Amino acid sequence: MGVFKRNGEYWIDFYDGDGRRHRKKIGPQKSIAQLVLNDIKVKKAKGEYLGIVEEKRVLFKDFALKTYIPYARTNLSPRTFERCRGIIENHLIPFFDCYLYKITKRDIEAYKQKRVEEVKPATVNREFSRLRHMLKCAVDWGYIKNNPCKGIKELKEPPGRIRYLSPEEMERLLSACERSPFYLKSIVLIALNSGMRRGEIMNLCWRNIDFKERRILIEQTKNNERRVIPMNETLYQVLKSIPVHLHEEKVFPGINANMVTVAFERACKRAGIGDFRFHDLRHSFASYLTMGGVDLRTVQTLLGHKDLRMTMRYSHLSPEHIREAVQTLDKNLTLKERIKKDLVHQTIF
Repeated sequence: MGVFKRNGEYWIDFYDGDGRRHRKKIGPQKSIAQLVLNDIKVKKAKGEYLGIVEEKRVLFKDFALKTYIPYARTNLSPRTFERCRGIIENHLIPFFDCYLYKITKRDIEAYKQKRVEEVKPATVNREFSRLRHMLKCAVDWGYIKNNPCKGIKELKEPPGRIRYLSPEEMERLLSACERSPFYLKSIVLIALNSGMRRGEIMNLCWRNIDFKERRILIEQTKNNERRVIPMNETLYQVLKSIPVHLHEEKVFPGINANMVTVAFERACKRAGIGDFRFHDLRHSFASYLTMGGVDLRTVQTLLGHKDLRMTMRYSHLSPEHIREAVQTLDKNLTLKERIKKDLVHQTIF
């Protein structure tokens, strides 16, 4: 690093943190050039020896479009990435029209207040979660010093909607599926007995089904993580009955999600079942497992939930299971005997 003169102007010569050499013209005064060079030395020392980040003057929009979105495209499932890009392009970029380092906690709270007037708290929380992750990456990648989202709480959400079929409704729906396109009943039975999402069923391939071990491997999931689902007898028989098409990998080739939704809605109408969506078949799967005494951790694994809080929505469906847990206290003979003695003592005195 140094200061030199060329054609009556003073220049500085220095290396950046990546070892690249730079030469910049400063002006006619040597003292100014020396001050600039000293400032560069201090900044370099902060970064290399003190771990201090000098915040970069990068617009939020540029960071989002040029850095974060390419990263998200690589690391998220296609469906999740499209939702992520929609949040960023339609909501976050228009609101945060400033440099990254200028975003404050107050700005983020203002965004939440604005959006909660337009959409449900759950939607605001998903958008806030995406912003928080973006700014975390900005910290990790050296764009800003701190994440302003730290310490900001998500909005309280009402309990998630749970609608599941009663046994009588299930019988009526399956009967109505008999008069629907040939594939619908099989798809409904698969959903009821596996908890798979509509998209997971549509993408299901024969190579993902192990009839010998009686299990299904789900490769394309909402969370972009693999999930294994054991087959019960009903699921096994349904999959065995589906014809295999030559040169077709998918179990349901030529059938898309929209076709299934339309056929399903018509079947529900014929069966006289209201307020019921295809995704509620997944709720039915989880609800009957819970009511059957299956612990929530197992239900979480089968559904592929990352967070147990998602699965806790079904906890109220198992009052007997909770009651049995409390009754285990009575199995402690020492405790029972102590209570009896205390009662006798109280009676005497």
